[in-house]
Amino acid sequence: MFDFLDIYRRALKGPVMSERDFDMKLFMPKLKKIVKEFDIQYDRDNPVPSDDKAADNLYKAAVDFLSEVGVYCQDTNRVITFRKEEILKAVGEANGKCYAGEGKDAGVFGMRRPDEKRLPWFHMGSGIVFSSDEMAMNLVEGCALIPQANSVSIPAMDSIKGIPVTSGSPAELYAAIQRVRIGREALRRAGRPGLPIMNLNSTAASSITAIGASAPQFGCRPTDGWLCGAASEMKIDFGIMNKVAYLLNWGANICAETSPILGGYSGGPAGTAVLSTAYILVGVLVYHANYMLHFPIHFSKRCTTTRDVLWVVSESCQAASRNIPMPVIWNPYCAAGPNTKMYFYEASAWLLCAITSGAPSFETAHPARAVKPYAYTPMEAKFGVEMATAVTEIKRENANELVIELLEKYEANIDNAPEGSRYQDCYDVITGKPGDEYNRLYGEVKEELAVMGIPFD
Repeated sequence: MFDFLDIYRRALKGPVMSERDFDMKLFMPKLKKIVKEFDIQYDRDNPVPSDDKAADNLYKAAVDFLSEVGVYCQDTNRVITFRKEEILKAVGEANGKCYAGEGKDAGVFGMRRPDEKRLPWFHMGSGIVFSSDEMAMNLVEGCALIPQANSVSIPAMDSIKGIPVTSGSPAELYAAIQRVRIGREALRRAGRPGLPIMNLNSTAASSITAIGASAPQFGCRPTDGWLCGAASEMKIDFGIMNKVAYLLNWGANICAETSPILGGYSGGPAGTAVLSTAYILVGVLVYHANYMLHFPIHFSKRCTTTRDVLWVVSESCQAASRNIPMPVIWNPYCAAGPNTKMYFYEASAWLLCAITSGAPSFETAHPARAVKPYAYTPMEAKFGVEMATAVTEIKRENANELVIELLEKYEANIDNAPEGSRYQDCYDVITGKPGDEYNRLYGEVKEELAVMGIPFD
């Protein structure tokens, strides 16, 4: 595979184009052409398709799409281009493994295939805002205490000592450093100091802050993982490229963070499925990523649990897991908040789609569209582990029937989903334990899902 300086060189010498022309004259028309040429069709009655040939066809469509469109560099107004042969060679050279963590908590994050019974890599937590150090520590500790946890995310901060955290400010740097320290201390308190933190750094919006807060003296280790985000759609800037260059020179784990938007420039489900698969290729080629965090999301609903997005997740996950050796953490966003039945219905539907489609990993389903501060608890992480473990016993055809049944329970309520509770409303902030009400609801939901046919232990 060519080195990252070659990517930078292409960003300096690629075809000149305005960003608007890239969107309107290259990206959109080429995507429409590819969808038609490869006959990519959305099937709303089958949110979990099970046609391997269709998945492989989607992969081929994504390769052609990337070779015709490339990736736009916003700082040079040029297109980073790739020949089809280069894309296929890079895919052939990818090893499909990420080595994360230290000591007894170290692990190898690898691949899965559709309908495979092997357990996924369990990535616990989220980057939802928890500005209280005490509650943030309890949250991370609670996730780390789940025995199956392979890695964690740490929550973000939106203020420090009453000062708002703004991008590129000294407050952002102080908060980013503080949050790493809190996360590392929480892992030590849980007796799992070697667990990797794989969403570094959720508090740092700017690349310069992310790099500064990543110094080892603050608690970061190369066996953790750093989010390097793409701009929608298929765009990159020097800030992200600088972060990638820094991590490559350190030998640290790079995570390409990508989020195709259904209802945006990619249009409907068919185009978004092509784009979703192409983004996994971009992770291999452009970011030289060790793993990815990926979440197709609905433009107006702002969640990943609509029927059309579930199909995109299933189809593109199958295309990637069958053809692209890249470990991907697929990331769900639910409309409903914690301590509501609707949250568990949404999370269950999404996990049925992703796990049976060969998702190598998933992050805990984010409640309340991940925009409500403190709207997350270890209970959702526990449910993700138990539900995903059960789903490994289910085939795609059966998962499809279950997802349709679950959609009937929540689909009509997505626009008016219940916000649910905050951490401090359903957990004891001193002991870090859930209240009786949430325990009862959890038991009721599991019993209901078991009656539907989910094979919990």
